[in-house]
Order: sequence, then C-alpha cells, then structure tokens
Amino acid sequence: MTDKRSRNTWIPVVLGIVFGSVLIVMVLNGGMCERYERRMERQRMMQEYLDSMRKK
Repeated sequence: MTDKRSRNTWIPVVLGIVFGSVLIVMVLNGGMCERYERRMERQRMMQEYLDSMRKK
C-alpha cells in the first residue's frame, strides 16, 4: 500500500521535470519552430510543383 502511494507521488514529479526540460529546449531553440515551418512550406511547394508536373 505504501509502495503504491510513494510511486504515485514521484510520477508527476518526473513528468514535471521532463516537461520542464522540453520547454527549456524549445525556448533555447527558438528558431527551431521557424525552421520546421520553413521545411514544411518547402515540402508543400515541392508537392505542388510535382503535382503540376504530373498534370502536364
């Protein structure tokens, strides 16, 4: 009984630490979202280009 309760107390702590570290990484790599967006944009443009080539 005590083992189960103690396990349940450290789970949210570990999740909080993981979540915090992910947030810190995202803040430090502020340009990462921008880079990802640019890559998606380039992929979409490439797809549109390929579609237009296929139609011809």
